[in-house]
Amino acid sequence: MPKKFAGRLIVDGAMTILFLFALAYRITGDALHEWIGVAATVLFIVHNAINWRWYRVLFKGRYPVRRVLSTLVNLTLLAAMATLAVSGAFLSRAVLAFWNLPGGMFIRQVHATAAYWTWILIAVHLGMHWEMVAGVVRKMAGMRPGEREGRFWTIVSRTFAVLAIACGVAASFDRGMGGKLFRGFAFDFWDPARPTILFFAANMSIMGLYVAVTYYVLKWLESRRAEKKR
Repeated sequence: MPKKFAGRLIVDGAMTILFLFALAYRITGDALHEWIGVAATVLFIVHNAINWRWYRVLFKGRYPVRRVLSTLVNLTLLAAMATLAVSGAFLSRAVLAFWNLPGGMFIRQVHATAAYWTWILIAVHLGMHWEMVAGVVRKMAGMRPGEREGRFWTIVSRTFAVLAIACGVAASFDRGMGGKLFRGFAFDFWDPARPTILFFAANMSIMGLYVAVTYYVLKWLESRRAEKKR
């Protein structure tokens, strides 16, 4: 694996893990939550700097359906992350306490809503690049191109997709994602009596749901496009 590509995977993986822990505000506490948020924001900036060529060609070339969708997701993710970072700066009472910016309930609500939209959009973004990720996983597992390996990978990937969708739907209801994303009920709560690991498992399941749905919707669109060309 090229070192440059490995570096991208490390940055993206670390950023995703930090975002997962940043959602655990009720578990980590204020100060640690802020430091995790700062680290995740820095890695997000690094991610965009690594992929700066995407911005260079933004207004060049044709825009088929997949590129339109990818561009909308990327720009929306950028806006959500910017909202998250700015609102977080206003709410900071540990890392950026010296700024003494005015916070408030409205900004806290905006911050919480932006956080969950960012998590969902990261999942959709990942789903759009899942073939590349899957290729890296197959290579790391030492799987060579072939009919037998192809069948095995198809079974594994489809089993994972079914489990991800089922667990993700259940976790979405458990975490009240509809209210967090659309009805302004983004403030989080986690019952201390429940195992902490379930919090992270639920949010990872929600990510898996959107990764799987995005991936298979794009595969369906590509198959429809191929059929029209015949």
